Order: sequence, then C-alpha cells, then structure tokens
Amino acid sequence: MSTTKFSAENWPESATEFRHILQEAWHGSAPIDDFVQLIRDLTLLEQKHGLSSAEFYKRYQRGEMGDEMEIMRWASKLEIYEEMKEDLDNTFSLLERYALPVSS
Repeated sequence: MSTTKFSAENWPESATEFRHILQEAWHGSAPIDDFVQLIRDLTLLEQKHGLSSAEFYKRYQRGEMGDEMEIMRWASKLEIYEEMKEDLDNTFSLLERYALPVSS
C-alpha cells in the first residue's frame, strides 16, 4: 500500500493538484499489494501478542481484549482481510469457471 505524505515543502497548491496526486496514487495501487500488506500487518500483530488472529478475534468479540487503539486496528484489519479474501476467492472462482481454457 503506497503512502503519500505532505509537508510544508510539498503541500499541494490547489485542490486540483491534490486531486491529481490522489488519482495517481489510486491508479498506482494494486489490490493484491494491499492484501499482502494486510497479511504482513496481521502476522506482526500475531507475533507481538503471541496469538493467532482467529483466536484474537474470538476473544475480541467476547470483550476480552480491551479497547486500546492497537486492538481496535487489529480487529479492523482482520475484518478488511476477510472481506478482501472473500472478494479474491470469488474473483478466482469466476476466472476458473469462465476464463481458463477448457480441457478436452
């Protein structure tokens, strides 16, 4: 996932310039890159806390994990991961069904 940071030196001079920068960033991104970054983030959280994301989420849903910002972000990242994984699975399923050559 690419990141663009603004400072006093590179602050966009107009809304048009900002929109252009935003469009370039959007077009330069790839969903699979975002998915891989989510996996990296989740793996780091699992290692840090000594807990799988699946076990973490069960505990989180039972209210056992607290409400620190890192915990809330972990839960959000896991929910986004699940949604993206489902979308990718559906896409690959469609590709297998309709885009791959038929064997005879």
